[in-house]
Amino acid sequence: MSRYKKLSNFSDIEGDTVRVKKNNYPILKEIIPSQEIELEEITKTKYQTSSLLKATLRPYQEQGVQWLVQHYNHGLGACLADDMGLGKTLQTIAMLVFTKEQLTPNEDEIKRIQFDLFDEPLAIKTFLKVLIILPSSLMFNWVQELQKFAPHLTIIKYLGSDRKKIAPYLETYDIVLTTYATASNDISVLEKIDFKYLILDESQQIKNKNSKVFQAISKIHASNKISLSGTPIENSLSDLWSQMQFINPGMLGSFPFFKEHFKTPIEKHQNQERIQELKELIDPFILRRTKEEVAKDLPALSEQVIYTEMLPDQEKQYESEKSIARNVLLGIDPVSINKINIINTLTKLRQLANHPQLINNTSENQSGKFKDVTNYLDILVKSKKKVLIFSSFVSHLAIYESWSKQNDIPFVCLTGQTKSDDREKVVHEFQNNDNISLFFISLKAGGVGLNLTQASYVILLDPWWNPFIEKQAIARAHRIGQAQNVIVTRFITKDTIEEKILRLQEQKKNLSNDIIEVNTVPDFVETNLESLLK
Repeated sequence: MSRYKKLSNFSDIEGDTVRVKKNNYPILKEIIPSQEIELEEITKTKYQTSSLLKATLRPYQEQGVQWLVQHYNHGLGACLADDMGLGKTLQTIAMLVFTKEQLTPNEDEIKRIQFDLFDEPLAIKTFLKVLIILPSSLMFNWVQELQKFAPHLTIIKYLGSDRKKIAPYLETYDIVLTTYATASNDISVLEKIDFKYLILDESQQIKNKNSKVFQAISKIHASNKISLSGTPIENSLSDLWSQMQFINPGMLGSFPFFKEHFKTPIEKHQNQERIQELKELIDPFILRRTKEEVAKDLPALSEQVIYTEMLPDQEKQYESEKSIARNVLLGIDPVSINKINIINTLTKLRQLANHPQLINNTSENQSGKFKDVTNYLDILVKSKKKVLIFSSFVSHLAIYESWSKQNDIPFVCLTGQTKSDDREKVVHEFQNNDNISLFFISLKAGGVGLNLTQASYVILLDPWWNPFIEKQAIARAHRIGQAQNVIVTRFITKDTIEEKILRLQEQKKNLSNDIIEVNTVPDFVETNLESLLK
């Protein structure tokens, strides 16, 4: 009974036949001697980097893609749970490029071949038919990375008021991108399509098994499933059940069984035997690498840009202020213009791109960037990472400090208002207190003279005119004594002055490294006013 108990828990028994689900194969390893198990050889092509993938994968990323391909070949679901900043999106795109290359037309597609006047068959188009569901805040980044790394794949965004026109043609694209809200609302459309892949990004969104979105996504038909999450278990083992139920339905049994057999014994009694049993069941389906584990494959400093989008009211306010700024700075209204006018006007636009409350602290308008940054910080805090958060606006940092207080997240801060005697105390607390994850620092006060080597993540909330200032900020963590690889993330609001500043930084890499005073702007900003205000 002890030998075969697990088999009876996770199999269907009819008469003298025991049928085990493919995704429960791990339980056979300890029940049946290996020489008695016959496994069908997988003859499908192993992963090789495609020339169509416009990226060079690091060794751990290539291993991750191979792992995803292996699960694809076996028809098994997979959860890629690497730390943030290690390239889960790129690994997924590389796997999709490979999968597309393995496609051959099915009989229905062959029957639809048309011939031209010379009886030469036209090229048969095969579509990958992948549905990727993600938070709305990540839509632009997915589009940008797909276009950058796999421009040959056809993509369509299924959202907004035009989606009814798009719906009949979803099967004629390689990649369909949609949001959790849209997928939930339009399940009657999506459940009629047989997708080759269903991929969930930030898949912790389905952690609640009773939620509308979990119920809807469970109805979508797909041959293969992948979940991407840096935090597959956020609150309890219920989260894990939802994740596994999505990628491999039934592998952990029904939820009542899971609760009785795993959740209660583990969470209430720390039952080591059940912990080990659960670990053996899920290990083949979750790939998690921390930044520390793959340090040898990472450059000492990795940088990425996350583009965010303004919310509708925020965008309306920004466009109105931009129109006023154009009139003032481009001479439509004959006023005396000097550098102070320029910096004040452009600063207002920069503040609006971050949060409307920066120019009116009673404003009820919300910020798209704030939503994206707090989601990012939430994941890092839950992963117990130490993070430096820089902004050129002290009032901008204050908004995030308020969010931290509301969510009971311990933090420290350093601005120009911090007394010189207190600076060392604040730094010491961050460096030595493991409970403090977040350190909010103003660019002006924290750009020099700080050694913060406990932090391995740096977030730049808003771009500064001179990239040298940002380099100084990054050097607070990326310096001698830093034993970890550092990941730098810039949050840039799309279609705003922030995006233009980033472009100017790229164009002006040969600028001198002089530190620019707060009340002045470099000459190149003045000469590029028109492009900044487009």
